[in-house]
Amino acid sequence: MGRAERDREIQDLHELFGSFEMAILADYRGLNVSEITDFRSQLRNVQGRFRVVKNTLSIRAADGTPLESVKDHFVGPVGILYTVGDPVGPAKILVEFMKKNEKLEAKVGVLSGKVIGMDDIRMLADLPDRSTLVAKALSSMQAPAANFVRTLAEVPGSFVRVLEAIRSQKEAA
Repeated sequence: MGRAERDREIQDLHELFGSFEMAILADYRGLNVSEITDFRSQLRNVQGRFRVVKNTLSIRAADGTPLESVKDHFVGPVGILYTVGDPVGPAKILVEFMKKNEKLEAKVGVLSGKVIGMDDIRMLADLPDRSTLVAKALSSMQAPAANFVRTLAEVPGSFVRVLEAIRSQKEAA
């Protein structure tokens, strides 16, 4: 790789490292091509990507990005799982893939600029996805209004039932 190619690759990596919502560094040693391809295709379904990177270039590209705080972990074969969208889906895929295939080992991650460990990644994977959380929030915001409307509708309904009971009582008498 020539100097110009190397500088261009560092610039591309630097832009990538500055643009993601979440990134996880993983040791992929022992995975074959079909396993990595399967992992990548699963990630693509949830807007995640897995990229194998050259450590020396990644260390230089990490300067001034959220990955700067974890550049010590660019040792050995390193792949970066990253997403610019919802981080829950890729975290779920990673944890599930690691259960099935013990060769993939997550080292450390960065979520919204903060360093996270494997315990944090597992907790993130246990969360419901963004659309489910939004639906729950909307339903909880909508519930008080719906209950209020039901209560308001019950007042005239109760009044009508009382009048009907009085009418029935007078007809019987």
